[in-house]
Order: sequence, then structure tokens, then C-alpha cells
Amino acid sequence: MTVQGRQRLITWSAASAGPILWAVSTQVGLILPYRDCSDGHHWTAIAVWGSCGLVLLAALICWRNRPPGRPRRFAAGVAALLALVFAFAMALQAVAGTMLSGCER
Repeated sequence: MTVQGRQRLITWSAASAGPILWAVSTQVGLILPYRDCSDGHHWTAIAVWGSCGLVLLAALICWRNRPPGRPRRFAAGVAALLALVFAFAMALQAVAGTMLSGCER
């Protein structure tokens, strides 16, 4: 694999990691509160904080591997910012999972 192909793969992986992990954490946020209520733990918050950390890691990797050249560098920057937006949304969801017990109706 060439250097350009590797950098393009990293950029697309980081750009797609945010939306995919956000969708997974949203589904986990719909399923795990029942478990939180029965066990008394905060599994929802733990899972969402973990996926938020993975999205931030993807943003960091994308930002560090920006290729030289204007269009590719811009695309890598946009991918990193997109990951940060999704990480913010997931952090809000994790805060809600931390504050709520899962037994609210």
C-alpha cells in the first residue's frame, strides 16, 4: 500500500468512526438502562464514555496523519472535526447516563 493510500484509509476510517460509534452508543443507550435499573450500576455511562474515548482517539489519529497537500489536508481536518462533534454528542449522552439511574419512567 502506498503512503497516499494509507493516509486516505486513515482519513476515511476516522471520518466514519464517529458516526458508527455514535450509532452504536445510541443503541446501547436504549438497551442498557434496563440493565442499569435492575443491577444498580451505570453500564450505559461506562459504555458511552468508552466509545467517546474511541472517537476522540480516531480524531487524534486523523489529525496527526494529515497529509501534505491542500485537498487531502482539508479532508483530514474535516474528518477530525466531525469526530469531535460526534464525541461531544456522545459525551452529553454519557453525562445523562451518569446522572440518571435508568429506573425513571
